[in-house]
Amino acid sequence: MKIRVLAFATASDALGSDERELELPAGSRVADLRAFLEGQFPALSALWPRLAVAVDGRIAGPEVALAEGCEVALLPPVSGG
Repeated sequence: MKIRVLAFATASDALGSDERELELPAGSRVADLRAFLEGQFPALSALWPRLAVAVDGRIAGPEVALAEGCEVALLPPVSGG
């Protein structure tokens, strides 16, 4: 299945792009996407403890299933005031 990954700030730097289309096996979950991305983009490994993941606009944990055409956003913490 194809999904769209959006990355912001430091996550975008680690991916080398702010948007990527990826092909994952049917039935993949957020945890599977994380493993795939860490294998392809090792710089993401250090960021995961601080990243939030949103699937189609909703914050999602590692067990959330991904669907064909979904949009996954990698959201680093926001600072400022």
